[in-house]
Amino acid sequence: MGRGSRIPILLAAVAVAFFFVAALATRGPGGVEPGGGVEPGGGVEPQPKPAERDGFFGITGIVHDKRYLSELMVDVHSYGFFLGATPDYVGSKQEIRNTKAMRWVVGNGSEPLAAFWAPEMRDPNETSRAVEEIVRYYTEGRGAELVGRRVTLWMVGNEENGGWGTSCGPEEYADRFSVYASAIKRACPDCKVVMGGLLDGSILIPYLRAFLDRGVGDLVDVFNFHYYGLAAPSRRLPGAENYLSGVEIYREMRSVLEEYGLGDRPIWVQETSTFSGCVGEVCQTEEEQAADLVKRFVVLRAVGVEKVFWCYVEEPSYEGTGEGFFDQSGLVYDGKGPWDGGEGVKKRAFYAYQTLSRLLGRAELELSRNDTLTYLFKFSTPQGPISVVWQDWWVVRGPEQVGPLVIEGRGNLTVLDLAGGEVARGAGEVVLDLGKEPVLILGDVSGFRYSPGG
Repeated sequence: MGRGSRIPILLAAVAVAFFFVAALATRGPGGVEPGGGVEPGGGVEPQPKPAERDGFFGITGIVHDKRYLSELMVDVHSYGFFLGATPDYVGSKQEIRNTKAMRWVVGNGSEPLAAFWAPEMRDPNETSRAVEEIVRYYTEGRGAELVGRRVTLWMVGNEENGGWGTSCGPEEYADRFSVYASAIKRACPDCKVVMGGLLDGSILIPYLRAFLDRGVGDLVDVFNFHYYGLAAPSRRLPGAENYLSGVEIYREMRSVLEEYGLGDRPIWVQETSTFSGCVGEVCQTEEEQAADLVKRFVVLRAVGVEKVFWCYVEEPSYEGTGEGFFDQSGLVYDGKGPWDGGEGVKKRAFYAYQTLSRLLGRAELELSRNDTLTYLFKFSTPQGPISVVWQDWWVVRGPEQVGPLVIEGRGNLTVLDLAGGEVARGAGEVVLDLGKEPVLILGDVSGFRYSPGG
């Protein structure tokens, strides 16, 4: 897809409001004054996830009911508040709010990704000292005790190429990043420093190159980008991205990193999502949102992205109308807008995320096949081989793609829907008539073919 022709509703995908508004708020994420009371939905015992997980599944954005994190088995949570690198941080309202938010993240089984706001620096030395003090507080001081674990994931800025908040030119961002990253590493050599997510678009690769030309690449432990888009191509929005756009962005970034001798550095997608409901004249069903969620996580895992974060669990009132892209991108309805399913009602995409996280919490790609209509990804997991299969319903079938889809394999094959319910089984093969949603297959899948006479 041509990423240079971003459309108005997707250009809104800077996902800054939940950060910026929260950074100014005086109330905690659960609506309780900082430092007092118990946050609604947060008071659950920690639920450690099995050891056989690799940290792939993430969520970005404020989650008011933290129990959703444990229900979804979220590995890492970009929890929605920026830290300001100020010398009086410890003991401030900002610190109390952030510490409480991270404590509830940890208490519900996830790892917090902390983020520095990273504005223009009046005094780089003062900023450096403040960053170092804050990181020490959360890695070896009282902050680590209050949170319940050392905080070792630190992001610097967000969508620095996006034209909002603390966005700036690549050379300026490189200078800021150098100050922050160096201070983080002095305080905590084993911490990971994450580059703020680069917003997709025609400027992404030139911005990354200019940033690396400043010689700061060695300070970046993790590179990072954001992308959004629709669940299917739209004639009304021909320039909109879809799930495969992320593969293109990843490969372009990987190529640049290899050119600069940084080919071993991981890449994250710290924001991605699509919506259910209608944005203007573009409408998508719950089924289509759930299908798109699965496709994004699976293709990004298959090509080598280290972590992927869906943007929003609860619908956030980002645009505030109940009809915006982000107003409808969450996995749980908020009771607002004409296409809302009722406050607190979980969408089909919620169960799709839950099923993926449960079955592919640790997975390595074994087999990948596609003919532009049908996609098959087979993963090895501690539970045995698991495959994900779908057909892009908007693709016109060729003469060799006629008839039901036959999944071939060895031994018993069990087919699950996105909620984890069994829908079919067979020995050696199973015949599928796929709709819009992908399916998961337990068993040793070897490939697929079509059965014209089926």
